[in-house]
Amino acid sequence: MNTRITDLSPLDQIRLVEAEVARRLVAAREAVEEKAAKVRTISEQLIYAVRDAGRKEGEAHYKAVVGKAEEEAQVVVLRARQRAEELKHRGGQRMASLTLRCVDFVLGWKGEWRADEH
Repeated sequence: MNTRITDLSPLDQIRLVEAEVARRLVAAREAVEEKAAKVRTISEQLIYAVRDAGRKEGEAHYKAVVGKAEEEAQVVVLRARQRAEELKHRGGQRMASLTLRCVDFVLGWKGEWRADEH
């Protein structure tokens, strides 16, 4: 029973067209919802990927900054130790010289240098 649309009454023709339009709307809505779900999934994946990349980049930058600061701190500590050794050495030399002067002063030599000192 193959009925042509023109064989139907105008009301039945309208109902048939309405049913077809409704079916197409439902199909279009389902397609849009499916695409929207895919877009949401993709956007969520992108957000996670970007956050992860940003976190990794931030951690790498932090490690680089900390590493550079540690290197600079090591240089400062090394220089401070070298300076401390230098001051200790100078202090030792001056202490020996001042000790000899004190001994000379106490013994009454008053600024006369001992011959074996030079």
